[in-house]
Amino acid sequence: MDFMADQLADGRSFRTLNILDDFNREGLAIEVDFSLPAERVVRTLKQIISWRGKPLAIRVDNGPEYISGTLQNWAEKAGIALMYIQPGNPQQNAYIERHTTRLC
Repeated sequence: MDFMADQLADGRSFRTLNILDDFNREGLAIEVDFSLPAERVVRTLKQIISWRGKPLAIRVDNGPEYISGTLQNWAEKAGIALMYIQPGNPQQNAYIERHTTRLC
């Protein structure tokens, strides 16, 4: 998972939540909104799991949405490991970083 941010012509900022399957590099979701809190991330993950099945782990960076108690608690209850990359090393999450770059 990774976030991307941009700005509309009127100056309002928006974000996208991009979720990619590392195994087959398939884009599973792109959520777009002005605000994407941890609760929205969890809701999107639940939706993906309902039609794709539960992953063993999810690779994420150290952004505030990913280190929040909301996501960590949900992942623990669901039996999904959150694999955090080292800060400042986006190459450890290379597939999603490349995918996000190509969306621009």
